[in-house]
Amino acid sequence: MSDHAAGEQITLPTRALVLSTVGTDGALHAEPIFVMSALLGHSDKAVRDCLARLAGEGLLVRDAGRGRGASYRVTAAGRAAIESDIGWAAYAHRVDAGLEPWDRSWYLTAFEVPERRRAARDALRRLLIELGAAPIQSGLYVHPHDLFDLVSQLAEHLEVPDAVRSFVTPSIRTGLPAAQGGEPSDDDPAEFAGRIWPLDELANRYDVLERRLASIEADADRLGGEQLAAVMFAAAAETEAVHRDDPLLPAEVLPDDWAGSRARQAFMAAHAAVSAHSELYRNSHSMSSFVAEILRSLDETSEQFWQRWWPRFLDAYRAKLPPAATGETR
Repeated sequence: MSDHAAGEQITLPTRALVLSTVGTDGALHAEPIFVMSALLGHSDKAVRDCLARLAGEGLLVRDAGRGRGASYRVTAAGRAAIESDIGWAAYAHRVDAGLEPWDRSWYLTAFEVPERRRAARDALRRLLIELGAAPIQSGLYVHPHDLFDLVSQLAEHLEVPDAVRSFVTPSIRTGLPAAQGGEPSDDDPAEFAGRIWPLDELANRYDVLERRLASIEADADRLGGEQLAAVMFAAAAETEAVHRDDPLLPAEVLPDDWAGSRARQAFMAAHAAVSAHSELYRNSHSMSSFVAEILRSLDETSEQFWQRWWPRFLDAYRAKLPPAATGETR
């Protein structure tokens, strides 16, 4: 692995690395985290501070010990956040495999919240952006999937239940009509998606990730077990970070040979190579369960997948809900 590729991994936030090592039983042991973080250039203090912050945020609880000898367990809120990442990653692999065909409908979500309730308005906007919706004008967001259930639950929690409206349309056209001197765009879904989502920027991030994963796969037999585990944990956490910024659009509206699909293929190949050469990585409950969940999802029908994962996605977003807005902003 080149020094440059390894150095890029060191920039990974300690938080992402820590959360990626939570086991399937919800347990987290500090010692392996200190070892891998040191290999990635993080200080012991950075790890201790990170663990303290995660505990302070209610995502982890310390069970026993201190420092390197400490053990933690993930809370319900922490588990919901981790499971949501796994589920959306599995969904992305299903899209790549052609298991989630698009119904060719665009779903519009609109909300109107008065200025005195701007905290609720900002929370609705943040959720829509997090879910991958794109704004097409003030208070109006579009996505190729129906987000109304999640957004309406948040609106009800924020005590603005009547603020949200949802619409569905088979096509969207933008621009001035010819009678007014304009050239309205056609309603080609891929052309529309390429204009309102930053797909070029996202593709560049996936390209960097793909190269990094390919480098890990190629050099897996030359790196020591602990160093190899460390860089692969870092790459896995970075893969999840890119996924969080990906609107996970249907294959029908993405460019041919989509960079996200290539990066996910590179991840699976690197996972297999690292598992064969690193006992520390191979024994990681978090990574083995992550990949096992992806493989399981590829054997399911769409109905089976969503029956398992929709309640978990709801739990994850409920766990992040802000306090209900009981007062008005003056």
